[in-house]
Amino acid sequence: MNVLNFNSEQCLRVRRQLDAYLSNELLVETTGEVLRHLESCAACSKELEARTRVRDALRKAAANQVPPEELRHSIQRQVRGMQPGFFGGSRSLSWAFAFAALVIVLGGIATEHWITIQRGRRIVAGVMAIGVSDHIQCAIKGHNYPDIANPPEKLRQKLGPRYAGLLEVVEQKLPGFEVLEAHVCSIPGSPRKYVHFITRGRGTILSVILTRSDGAQLPNGSSFRTVASGGVNLYQAHLDGMNAAGFEAGGYLGFVVSDLSPAVTMQLASGLAPSLKAALDAGSGSQARLDLPLVPVTL
Repeated sequence: MNVLNFNSEQCLRVRRQLDAYLSNELLVETTGEVLRHLESCAACSKELEARTRVRDALRKAAANQVPPEELRHSIQRQVRGMQPGFFGGSRSLSWAFAFAALVIVLGGIATEHWITIQRGRRIVAGVMAIGVSDHIQCAIKGHNYPDIANPPEKLRQKLGPRYAGLLEVVEQKLPGFEVLEAHVCSIPGSPRKYVHFITRGRGTILSVILTRSDGAQLPNGSSFRTVASGGVNLYQAHLDGMNAAGFEAGGYLGFVVSDLSPAVTMQLASGLAPSLKAALDAGSGSQARLDLPLVPVTL
């Protein structure tokens, strides 16, 4: 393929015509020129694909966004109130003006909706990175777990009376996984502390992580959450080669993190999250239970 330089005069001229091309507003001869250029220019073809994706996203957002009822009435009142002769006495022009106004308003609503979705997805990724970072630093890079699982009595001792009861929940709700280690830990340089269960199963290491939310929140809305299980909204992200499922429970953020597929990770989180939330909610009345003291990690 003959790839032309973006700075060439022809590329600049074609790119100025791409929006009109997508709207089918060009003359037949001009459309033919644009098509011939796109066949030989990978850069302009990619630019066309990018603009097409943006337009499609805005159209989908607009289709899901119902304009307020008062907006429709406002436009109708403005059309009825137009003085005769303003559009040369043409009713079709009057309605064309009203339609154009509506399209502009809906375009603004769709753009705002699209920006909101992108912002929400960035928030999800930022919150999920909290759990992924502890999994990678403590379980994967730090290898803070034994090859042979610690006995439950030792794990409960490490967790302390505040979190010892969560061990049974993790064991029961992660069938096929063995809890190798459970402790309270932190990442060097960060004040945040984590209740961390390190499990092994299906040929990999999977972490169940809980940490105080400290103001961090996952966004509301069906556009951001993946599924709801037992009254708990679950969120999904792929970060640093890991798949993570996150949820909120009793002032905590919870995470299930592994290199298993997104579907398997979400399935495991769906079975675990409601029970963890119930256990945390049951203890939320105790301030002592909500504190996370730093317990040294010893294997």
